[in-house]
Amino acid sequence: MFDGPTTPGLDLSAPLVVLDLSALYTSAALGILMACATAWLQAALARSSSARGGPAPTSRHVFLVVDESWAILSNLGVARWLQSSWKLSRAFGVSNVAVLHRVTDLHSVGASDSEQVALAKGHLADSETRVIYAQSPGELAAASDLLSLSSTEAGLLPQLRRGVALWKVGQGSFLVQHRLSNQERVLVNTDGAMAAR
Repeated sequence: MFDGPTTPGLDLSAPLVVLDLSALYTSAALGILMACATAWLQAALARSSSARGGPAPTSRHVFLVVDESWAILSNLGVARWLQSSWKLSRAFGVSNVAVLHRVTDLHSVGASDSEQVALAKGHLADSETRVIYAQSPGELAAASDLLSLSSTEAGLLPQLRRGVALWKVGQGSFLVQHRLSNQERVLVNTDGAMAAR
């Protein structure tokens, strides 16, 4: 991974930086690569913070999006780093976003009594805003428990149409229809391979 020069044109200070680790989800190298990526991110945030005289909101807001978060939470070192990132997010002006398909994916990051599962549940507890799309009936009990849903909220989940989500913000609940522009639709379309067949 690191046996040559950095890819020409790579700008780590760009408004959007994507680290695509999907090829390594089942590799032992994922933890090493995440350690390098997170060390870079921590150093960048620390430099930004020290330039301002200590932790304080930055002039530009940083979103750290961890897609398929179940895949990296099984790595204990990464899960611990994410915990500190969640805890210190306000101090550094970072919004953390973890994306997973089902809340039961949090159980698959380790044994039921493992530190990884405890940390994964802690990330969920530390998240002030939760955006929940349609869930199958088999997921309702776990979703209700892990997300502290009322019976009314849980009953809505199997009925939600595509693009509609239950937003839990603090103690409030809202049904939100997400609308996409044509430019955004291209970015978030994950059905390309299915449609091509």
